[in-house]
Amino acid sequence: MTDTAISPGPSNRQVPVRPPSGKQRILETAERLFANKGFPDVSAAEIVREAGVAHGLLFHHFGSMEGLYAEVSRAAAQRMNEAQQHSFRGRTAREQVASFLRAHLKAVKQRQGDALFRARSHNLAINTEVAEIWEASRQQAIGRLCEVLGIPEPTKKVRACMRAWIGFHDQLVLAWLSDRALSESEVLKLTLRQLEHLASDELSVEIDRGV
Repeated sequence: MTDTAISPGPSNRQVPVRPPSGKQRILETAERLFANKGFPDVSAAEIVREAGVAHGLLFHHFGSMEGLYAEVSRAAAQRMNEAQQHSFRGRTAREQVASFLRAHLKAVKQRQGDALFRARSHNLAINTEVAEIWEASRQQAIGRLCEVLGIPEPTKKVRACMRAWIGFHDQLVLAWLSDRALSESEVLKLTLRQLEHLASDELSVEIDRGV
């Protein structure tokens, strides 16, 4: 009889999942609280209590509440950028822009407290770094919108016009979120109507062009 080596079957042992670190728990808790309530209404004590970590750990990792807010904002802006870049769907520029706006409205609603705080703090003097993070996100969106509109190399004037259009949209969103002066569908309709005027009067593009 010939000895035959028997290969062991696959192991059923599961690799233990490491619990989140104290730093990660702080980030996750801060993200939820900032998104729901806005930066001014969240305290360090509330974050560390809900995260279940020592009070000093927050300042050890982030230096200050402003530093923590900047870190949370950077991650939130990155997620929003990724979601919005994949949101352009449709056969025409109008349809793709509308799809982008709906994705943006959904993302803003999920972070309503923070969105309201940033909209009301136009200069974001509390944290210049946060202002730069969201401005970079805005410029990335402008670049993609210009591509959809058939303007692959926008001039400074075009970018300024598109930024003003986004500012118009932001004010409508503020009215929608803060006191329900407008409905979500009205925000979308008015924003697109404003783009129609901008496209025809200043940009010389047709938003119903196929893409």
